[in-house]
Amino acid sequence: MHKYALAVPVLPGRSAQEPARAYLEDMDGYLQSRHQMGVALERVYLMPTPMGEFVSIYIESDKDFVQGSRILGSSILPADIKFRQLLKEVHGFDLDAPPAGPPPELIAEWWDPDVHVRKAGLAFVAPLQAGKNEAGRAFAKEAFKGRVDEFTVSRRKLGESGQVVVLNSTARGDVLVVYHEGDDPAEANRRFAASQDPFDVWFKEECKKIFPEYIDLNVPLPAIQTIWDRQPPITAV
Repeated sequence: MHKYALAVPVLPGRSAQEPARAYLEDMDGYLQSRHQMGVALERVYLMPTPMGEFVSIYIESDKDFVQGSRILGSSILPADIKFRQLLKEVHGFDLDAPPAGPPPELIAEWWDPDVHVRKAGLAFVAPLQAGKNEAGRAFAKEAFKGRVDEFTVSRRKLGESGQVVVLNSTARGDVLVVYHEGDDPAEANRRFAASQDPFDVWFKEECKKIFPEYIDLNVPLPAIQTIWDRQPPITAV
């Protein structure tokens, strides 16, 4: 199963809800669309940032991002045609002329081996400082693999069961999309921001080295809105 995430800006004067309406008005079309793409889970979130509003899209699929995008871009389903048009109008994202640069890169993931059910999700966008991509990958490797036992203890205390980090190259610079899953991800974030546990303090200090100064993980995230949360049956027709 491929896991990837995409960060797209909301253009001034537009509503992030608009693309979702293409599928809300045609749920059969949505199920057919995501069956074609092999999608097992799709969650979409809206977040205010100093760069403007951003939408974060988290997907799990039996096809990777490039394969899924090609299928969506060539689909003749009416719901997909309308969705593609709104993606371009609302987000400036054109599937017929995708931006140059590498596809989203999964750089870290952790799932609690003792949790076997899906829980609530939340995703946010954080820009990287220029030239900090390799430092971000190294930090992710140390935190998620080298110190995985400490990471697991920390996230269990917060009530989290999963975390995925994806690097995106965008026209506004490189950003990380961080997807959390757990009992209450927003509450987990508030507790993490206040945490003085040694691992959490180390984690937040390391983040200061790769993110701009205005990102302070000792402060809870702004309110994040869920736009879409669907688990279409992967075998649906």
